[in-house]
Amino acid sequence: MAYESFTLEQLKQKFSLTVVQSDDAFAKIPAIEPSPILTLVLERQRPLIVGKTSEKARSEFLVAPILVEVREIRKHEIAVFSGVKFDVDKKVGLYGYCDFLISRDPLLHEIQAPVVFITEAKKEDLNAGIPQCIAEMVAARLFNDKRGKPVSPIYGTVTDGTRWQFLQLKDQTVTINLREYTITELPQILGILTHMAS
Repeated sequence: MAYESFTLEQLKQKFSLTVVQSDDAFAKIPAIEPSPILTLVLERQRPLIVGKTSEKARSEFLVAPILVEVREIRKHEIAVFSGVKFDVDKKVGLYGYCDFLISRDPLLHEIQAPVVFITEAKKEDLNAGIPQCIAEMVAARLFNDKRGKPVSPIYGTVTDGTRWQFLQLKDQTVTINLREYTITELPQILGILTHMAS
């Protein structure tokens, strides 16, 4: 069973997780204005995802530039990995590919602990990506723990590039933020992502 095979119920049972919802757990995080470069890139690339585009197109044209901006804001103190194999424990199903994985270690050649957040890009239905993202968050915690670099909380986000939903794993509790942020709220999205990477 790979990351994308899990259901929410399977995750709760297998990893003894409690799942709660929050109206907006990230509301008090300060916004960060996007750079002129990011603004221009998104203006140019946003029309390219109109219609029935793939997750890959949304990842490349919208999600990746935003995560690279977070890396710039963090002064290259983090590493952004895209489309990486992240096999942590095959016996319990924690293996497969992550759309995006962010490590607080700036080494770009291989994933290093601590992994602080996961981004799962979806074509349309954000809810469909939540179990996969949670499985990857559980894997990130195990990955960090095995390397003696535990981090709490571990964050996650599910996005189609224009809508962003945020998650948090702390102890055995997963908090799903019910509020979806849209690309028109880019300063808030950047603020939250930068907070998650700090």
